[in-house]
Amino acid sequence: MLAAVFNGNKNIVLSDYPLRTLDKNELLIKVACCGVCGTDKHIYEGKAPSSIPVILGHEYSGIVVEKGRSDSKFNISDKVAIDPNIYCGYCDYCRKGMVNFCENLSALGVSMNGGFAEYSIVPDSQAYILPSDFDLSVAAFSEPLSCCLRGIEQAEIKSGDAVVIIGGGSIGLLMIQLVRNSGASKIILIEPDPYKQKLGIELGADYSLNPGDENYFDEIKELTTSQVDIVIECVGNKDTVNDAIKIVGKGGKVVIFGLAPKDHNVTLNLQYLFQKELKILNSFLNPFTFKPAVDLLLNKKINIQKLLTKQIYLKEISNIFSDSTISGSIKVQIINN
Repeated sequence: MLAAVFNGNKNIVLSDYPLRTLDKNELLIKVACCGVCGTDKHIYEGKAPSSIPVILGHEYSGIVVEKGRSDSKFNISDKVAIDPNIYCGYCDYCRKGMVNFCENLSALGVSMNGGFAEYSIVPDSQAYILPSDFDLSVAAFSEPLSCCLRGIEQAEIKSGDAVVIIGGGSIGLLMIQLVRNSGASKIILIEPDPYKQKLGIELGADYSLNPGDENYFDEIKELTTSQVDIVIECVGNKDTVNDAIKIVGKGGKVVIFGLAPKDHNVTLNLQYLFQKELKILNSFLNPFTFKPAVDLLLNKKINIQKLLTKQIYLKEISNIFSDSTISGSIKVQIINN
């Protein structure tokens, strides 16, 4: 099969990759669509860990073409969405229900071969059956949406809360829709790009502000009467994290969702935190949120069409992280013929 193999040090090579025999609890999936994630870019640039060599790509969907055992609940030609995160189920964290901290965690597209290929071998526990008429390009959003749902759980939004979202990429635009569905009374997007600002408004933000404007902090105070209840940081940058802490009101919560490079650190003034009584939270992976994400997509509660800005064929993947057209898109998917 054709596969894009990551060999470390910004090296991705298209090659004819051999497929092994399936184990009894595995499926062979013909990959239809695989989203390109910021994590893929971090791995490619050496800013996040992965196995080497490995086939990257962890946001994917496809069709079952072979199964390891005849009594599997899956049928040949079933459409499926793939949850890449594989938890052992028996370590202390798993037994506490904290599966995202699994001591034996493995992940398709990170430590195991993933979706930047024509085919992918997956444990059947990681596949979620979809209706036969469901759009597989939409299904490939299940993984990022499931991670966003974890962030929303951490935020604990109450009806009437004022919420600020920093970053209008695909994650920030998913967050806007989830925050809207959570009953927030006011949603403010912080984003410098005019197109993404406009899109944020279309998807449910009440206001969209440019962080480059000299008085944007004052604008937020005016719009919220200084009572920002929750800030969700979706960029992964020390400067935007510092902005989030500055923006949030007294007694508020900051959810640091964006994955920052390893060398990004922030300095916190302890008396400032003390006086504001802030809660600073993070969000890691997607514990028990994949099925809810699939259900939201199946029931058309999340608008995906506006986020999918480019699809390219697997054979064109070589320059994906250096092509300015791709890097300027909201969500890019690799597709197979």
